[in-house]
Amino acid sequence: MSTTQLSPVTGGSAEASPPVVLLVDDDPKNLVALESILEDGSFELKKAQTGNQALLALMSDEFAAIVLDVQMPDMSGIELARLIKQRRRTQHIPIIFLTAHYREDEHAIVGYDAGAVDYLTKPVNPAVLRSKVNVFVDLFRKTQALAKMNVAAQAAEEALRVANAELEARNAALEREAEERRRRIRAESAQAEAESANAAKDRFLAMLSHELRTPLSPIIHAVTLLQEDGCPPQMREAVETIHRNVRLEARLIDDLLDLARVRNDKLHLDFQTVEAHEVLRQAMEICRPDIVARKIALEEQLEARSTHVRGDSARLQQVFWNLLSNAAKFTPSGGTILVRTTGPDATNQITIEVSDNGAGIAPEKIRRIFNAFEQAEGPAHTGLGLGLAICKALVERHRGRIEAQSEGVGFGATFRIRLPCAEAVPGMKAAVPIATPDRSGVRLLVVEDHRDTLETLQQLLKRRGYTVRTASSVGDALKVAENYEFDLLVSDIGLPDGRGTELLEKLEKRSRHPFKAIAMSGFGTDDDLRSSQLAGFAQHLTKPVEFAALNEAIARLSATLPKVTE
Repeated sequence: MSTTQLSPVTGGSAEASPPVVLLVDDDPKNLVALESILEDGSFELKKAQTGNQALLALMSDEFAAIVLDVQMPDMSGIELARLIKQRRRTQHIPIIFLTAHYREDEHAIVGYDAGAVDYLTKPVNPAVLRSKVNVFVDLFRKTQALAKMNVAAQAAEEALRVANAELEARNAALEREAEERRRRIRAESAQAEAESANAAKDRFLAMLSHELRTPLSPIIHAVTLLQEDGCPPQMREAVETIHRNVRLEARLIDDLLDLARVRNDKLHLDFQTVEAHEVLRQAMEICRPDIVARKIALEEQLEARSTHVRGDSARLQQVFWNLLSNAAKFTPSGGTILVRTTGPDATNQITIEVSDNGAGIAPEKIRRIFNAFEQAEGPAHTGLGLGLAICKALVERHRGRIEAQSEGVGFGATFRIRLPCAEAVPGMKAAVPIATPDRSGVRLLVVEDHRDTLETLQQLLKRRGYTVRTASSVGDALKVAENYEFDLLVSDIGLPDGRGTELLEKLEKRSRHPFKAIAMSGFGTDDDLRSSQLAGFAQHLTKPVEFAALNEAIARLSATLPKVTE
């Protein structure tokens, strides 16, 4: 650890890292003693013998904490503390007072009134002082890390906003170009050119989603690390805000891809017999924290007698979640959202209604509310205006219909879905969770060219007890595999010197040890998933990858591996 003695003229040099603690005492012997107590290599110490020297240091450097003597020649520690707390730049710095003359009631009241967080008498107990300073140094580090994460999240959000604007402009240009071509050319050539334009748009959307998704993964992983490190209570809400907004950015990207799938008739649905109330409750649980945070009442009247339908559970949940999120967004604090089901009716259909008493919909908007890029007006207006268009397409693919009803602006709105009922399948059971294997015996090879993603992912995996080796390219991965037998490959698809599918093929030919493979990619179309499956990947996770989802996939696949004895 380096220490710096400040003079009235020069001051100390400004450093952002490591954290710095300022020691203020007019007695050089006391400063030496404090330095010997606190010196441990994890933070820097700077020293000042007068109040003026301390003020000069505070003008140029950022400090994690101040250890301050009460009695000093030019100004007392109490006076210096009051000056520090009056300045916006320094008022947040925690101050620990030291004094050799302590009268409990008088000094404690004056010291705490001046802004002290603690009051210690000389001679100082070294362990107590080290413990208190380390607490503030650790809080300073976590505050810096959180600020960095906030900057990264804001940058990602701004990049997505700019990309969304560019995408809308590009979509408009492509639509105008396609219309002009249809006017100029009749028969098969016009159709071919329109299909080519759509294919180009799909490629653009796929590439855009990849570039936007990739930087979101390390943010989610870093947030998970902060949550696991036990961040202070005052930071938890900010960390959760980052996590929630990254998920929202990922949802916007998914909406763009879903719209492309709908328009090109490439939306794949996995139809099974599902229980509508169960899917509806799952959607409500996902939305409930946001609804509660907005102080909105959520009422349920699930009265339908026949509740089974043929459908894709995940896509139906997406529809219900979208309607509930919209209702929460446009309902003021103190309002009410009502979820109601009835049926079956005379046509053997179940009806699901989501009603609110919020902003309502203008009559001229009702006719266009399910159009793509159609957005509501007012302070709650956010997003791209794709959610309801995708909901309409999904409901219609389930042989149902969706409609909106409102008495006008300020009178709330009701969204009503009707779906054909289905017979319940006898013996339907919930999936049995897979037992988590002994992670200490699971060896992973993680291949990812995005450095931040690789570093945060490696930390999270090692914390779970996995043995982890990493690589950032096809060539690096092949070199690692020469001397490392692994049980499971976790690989990005787009790598600097090839593709993850090519890497998997080469590893399968060279490996003497059977292994499973998981693909992670910012490319998430149905074609991308099929390509990964055909190449031999057991699962394809689309970025940003929630670590819980990756951990569950690793646990499930490693449980199927044969036991290997050394």
